[in-house]
Amino acid sequence: MKTTVLFISTLFTSLLSLAQISPLTPWTWMKGDNTVDNLGIYGSTGVTATTNKPGARTSATTWRDNAGKLWMFGGMGFSNSAQGYLNDLWKYDPASNKWTWMKGDSSIQQFSVYGAQGTAAAANKPGGTYASVSWTDASGNLWLFGGFGYTDNDFGFLNTLWKYNAATNEWTWVKGDKVIDKPGVYGTKGNEHNNNKPGARYGSSTWTDASGNLWLYGGYGYNSSTNGILNDLWRYNPASNKWAWISGDNAVEATGVYGTKGTANPGNKPGARYVSSSWNDADGNFWLFGGYGYDAGSCGNLNDLWKYNPAANQWTWVSGNNTINQLPVYGIQGTANAANTPGARYVSTSWTDTNGELWLFGGYGIDGDGITGYLNDFWKYSPFTNTWTWVKGDTRVDQPGIYGTQCQANVTNKTGARQGSVSWSDQAGNLWLFGGYGYDAGTSGILNDLWKISSYNVVLPLNLLRFSGTLGNGIASLKWLTDQESGFSHFSIQRSFDGIQFRSIGIVSAGGRTGSNEYTYTDTDLQNHPEKNVYYRLLITSTDNKYTYSKVILFSLSQPAGSFRVFPNPATNTVVVTVNQQKAGTASILLTDMNGSTIRRINQSLSAGITHMSMDCSTLAPATYILRVITADGNLLQEKLLILR
Repeated sequence: MKTTVLFISTLFTSLLSLAQISPLTPWTWMKGDNTVDNLGIYGSTGVTATTNKPGARTSATTWRDNAGKLWMFGGMGFSNSAQGYLNDLWKYDPASNKWTWMKGDSSIQQFSVYGAQGTAAAANKPGGTYASVSWTDASGNLWLFGGFGYTDNDFGFLNTLWKYNAATNEWTWVKGDKVIDKPGVYGTKGNEHNNNKPGARYGSSTWTDASGNLWLYGGYGYNSSTNGILNDLWRYNPASNKWAWISGDNAVEATGVYGTKGTANPGNKPGARYVSSSWNDADGNFWLFGGYGYDAGSCGNLNDLWKYNPAANQWTWVSGNNTINQLPVYGIQGTANAANTPGARYVSTSWTDTNGELWLFGGYGIDGDGITGYLNDFWKYSPFTNTWTWVKGDTRVDQPGIYGTQCQANVTNKTGARQGSVSWSDQAGNLWLFGGYGYDAGTSGILNDLWKISSYNVVLPLNLLRFSGTLGNGIASLKWLTDQESGFSHFSIQRSFDGIQFRSIGIVSAGGRTGSNEYTYTDTDLQNHPEKNVYYRLLITSTDNKYTYSKVILFSLSQPAGSFRVFPNPATNTVVVTVNQQKAGTASILLTDMNGSTIRRINQSLSAGITHMSMDCSTLAPATYILRVITADGNLLQEKLLILR
């Protein structure tokens, strides 16, 4: 039977959104304390409460799950009574602004409980751990590797691989050793083997590829015989439960081979380093920035930016310097420039936003005067233009924060300088920053403040009046209508199956007329994809290589009849309302506040089946609303909608 899915976005004019934090985009202090060295408040395991909060900590480990919840494990800091190594697992819900203590202990220096390798159990748990690394797989499982901490009877470098299942709230010891300071087993480069394993280490960098493999780079720890700074690149295959040594050296303290900037080469490789920053981009490449380690001959603070293509197994030195201890080039705040570059630093914090751009905050490094200390400068890197932009923060080290009022955004707010913070990006395009070691409003110490900033800043380069489409027999036909175009080059159609990693699948040249322009694109490459959801967006590039994105639209064939959903929720600027009604006809969409007062009412003619409607929320005050839909079938559907700023 032919299935047709219709997108309609004529309810409200949809304006394009640029993935660009401007200098006027405000930070918001959301949770935690505005002073250093605070104890945690745990409450009861598994019970969410407004008063719950993790204690101050640095070098914890983080994930984001498939539901948009933010997770954090361990680090070095404060439990509910003392300072030390932690093994507590926390979950944060951005919608409710509340923490839940999910697993682990509320006291420091706890040993691991391994159980049987490969078997989940309620009693299993990693011990107190500092500077471990993490991944999230497609099923929403959280993976944890290495760090410096506790086995079941000792303390040192770790190479244990753990998996946490949020649905069962259970840990599984999957791979690696339950003794400290174990050397690696490299095997043959490029080949998986059951005996292969990275040596014990901390401060590594990680990525996940499109096939679900988990990648690990460098850190400080053990090669096959001794310890030091590493540059080995590993791939773990969850399906086979095997590691493969892919690239880099099996010796410590290896120097880098830079080659020609911007040119990939099989001989290129970053030097050994640890506590670097890493990202995935929208095209499946891995990015690595800075850290502490080796350039082509010396050891120190780094600011080189590398890209790794896993398909070609090649590194490219993309940006920054090939010598250590370099000063930053800030340029003009908010303005991209090919000469701009962050200064050399390590233990910075990084994000990838929903549009595949890379963000970097703070760390310990060199400021504009050549002084070393704690940083709070905030940068954006665009892989599309190969340019850095200094967006926010200070050009001098050791700057205090300005907290303002909790949960209220203000352009004067700023995070204090710090290192060892942890980060998440949520489904609404917000970037989150927690804790680290650095400055509150005036004093240095360990922090537990939680901050949020939106990666979206609405601009008006053109009006996107409609972005719609149909899906039938595995073929998606997309249409979009614009007006007020000026100076645009082309549209890149981008597709994703998870709503996070987008790839360009086609290009349509811009019409360039000042009046309305209608465009179409057909995606015939869906038959061989088993995924239930397909996401599309437009990357729009101007003649001077500036660019902007449309909002994302979603095809879903799994939504039952007589239902509706709202995505994202919570939202900031735009939501997509999806309605599945059994017969065609007029539906009524009603938005009210919690007191029952009507904010908006729309009558819309909808087709039978699934309809997606884009709704502009940018003028709504931050609050909780009720969104009701009365379908042509006579069904009353409703859901709470939370608007954040």
